[in-house]
Amino acid sequence: MKNIVFLFLLCGCIIVAQAQKGKSEQEKEPKGHYYDGSYDESEWKKRDKTWKRSGFELFIGGGIYFGGKKTANYYNGAPENNINLNLLLNNKYHREDVLVIMRRAYPYIGDIKLREDYNYNSTYDIAMDIALGAKYRIDRNWYLELSYSFRRLTVSNFFIFDFPGVPAGNIEHPYNKNYSRPQGLVAKEDRHYIDFSVGYIFQAHNIVKPFISVGGMFTYVRINRFLAVIEDKPFDLMSIARYPDWIPGGMEMPNYRDWAGPGYGGSLTVGLKIAFNHLVSIDPVFQLSVASFGNSQNLPNFNTAMGFNYMAGIRLVMNDALFTRNRN
Repeated sequence: MKNIVFLFLLCGCIIVAQAQKGKSEQEKEPKGHYYDGSYDESEWKKRDKTWKRSGFELFIGGGIYFGGKKTANYYNGAPENNINLNLLLNNKYHREDVLVIMRRAYPYIGDIKLREDYNYNSTYDIAMDIALGAKYRIDRNWYLELSYSFRRLTVSNFFIFDFPGVPAGNIEHPYNKNYSRPQGLVAKEDRHYIDFSVGYIFQAHNIVKPFISVGGMFTYVRINRFLAVIEDKPFDLMSIARYPDWIPGGMEMPNYRDWAGPGYGGSLTVGLKIAFNHLVSIDPVFQLSVASFGNSQNLPNFNTAMGFNYMAGIRLVMNDALFTRNRN
């Protein structure tokens, strides 16, 4: 009888122990478990430990930027542009400086003339993108974002001088040409973007979360530098445009003109939030923007039509929980 009682007690202890074990396993968070619709929202929130609370995010980012070519031809030196090569050659003293340089390189020439078909299409080089921003997470899915981006674009082009009266490859000078080697045009353009957007993040995975946002933006463009480089000698075309009637030693009235102007546009951004924990994430992003630049009288003939621009980059994102004691 005692053995039977002992056996029942032993079986009861085993059953209780198994029940407690099963309960504790249910309370544990299953590793690598994906949401498949079998849990309700509250259960999913318990399992997803990353970036589920409302609050702020701060980010810093970098990447590459591809500027559309609509505005690039402002820097080809053509006479219809506000800053052009004719301003350099129409000034008597600048023209003499250019002739001195060209005659050192081509001793046989008498005069120079801009080739009429030098006006080739300009394009921007790939630029660096630097971004700062903040998000406010309204809930687990929706957020508002305010960001600032800076891009400095470079555009390069060239032009050619013809030498009137010099036959190409004549008998006396078989290596002489009646035109120069390509001379350079180099411009630097600064672009500033302020973008306000509304976004949605898809809770597809505990770690990797796709997101998309649509926004409106304010743009501001400034011409930082525009040079004509003739036989390695730079000429500041912006300064020449400010003072087209410059004479050596002459007094000039101050010209405070600034080649800059505002604009506007819209953006579409897609990306992935790779949340290693609920404090820090790495977010690869791609942005398409449609924007207008240079809407100002300070930039006459600047193409203000809407154009496409592209950016691809990576953001380092910090949750506001990083700066607080509450890190749950």
